[in-house]
Amino acid sequence: MAVVAGGKLGILGGTFDPIHMGHLQMAEAVYRRMGLSQVLFIPAYVPPHKVGMYFATAEERYAMTELAVAAYPCFTVSDMELRRSGVSYTIDTVRELHKLYAEQELYFIIGADSVAQLHTWHNIEEMLELITFVAAGRPGYEGVMEQVAQRLGQRARERIILLDTPEYDISSTDIRARIRRQESLAGLVPQAVEQYIYRHDLYIKQEKL
Repeated sequence: MAVVAGGKLGILGGTFDPIHMGHLQMAEAVYRRMGLSQVLFIPAYVPPHKVGMYFATAEERYAMTELAVAAYPCFTVSDMELRRSGVSYTIDTVRELHKLYAEQELYFIIGADSVAQLHTWHNIEEMLELITFVAAGRPGYEGVMEQVAQRLGQRARERIILLDTPEYDISSTDIRARIRRQESLAGLVPQAVEQYIYRHDLYIKQEKL
């Protein structure tokens, strides 16, 4: 599905290794609360923090993401990072999105626990000029904004929105561990994703530490 023109475009990037219900529920909550026109999921090719680890291939993670969003008319998937290949830096993706969707307001969705680390992101000052961050999570992160503003200035206050959403206590790490232990994935991933995982024998090998 193509991205619709105009309006507010939400962006959710990640490894999606595998994509799970927490990702989908967070995206849906932000979509509704922020009045977004669409949410674009962007699987990473090789995120810097994952280099050297065992994980599903980019193509497999992209396929699972497509399966996961199929039931959501307002969600779509981009392969821009896969086509670019190499190590994925968010700033490169944001620059490309800003050119592709110049007529739209861009909202980059993150977990509230990531706000305190934004100052470490590559070229974060430029990102704050190009997009608005929407930090989804439970209450209690308001104090973090003071720390962020001290490091990144007033622009951070204007371009980072803290959104109170339900807590989604699901992790891809736990899902991979469950698969190795042959435990149920009920309620953790969409059924189509679960079927794909077992059909392709994903996550059976022990992860590299």
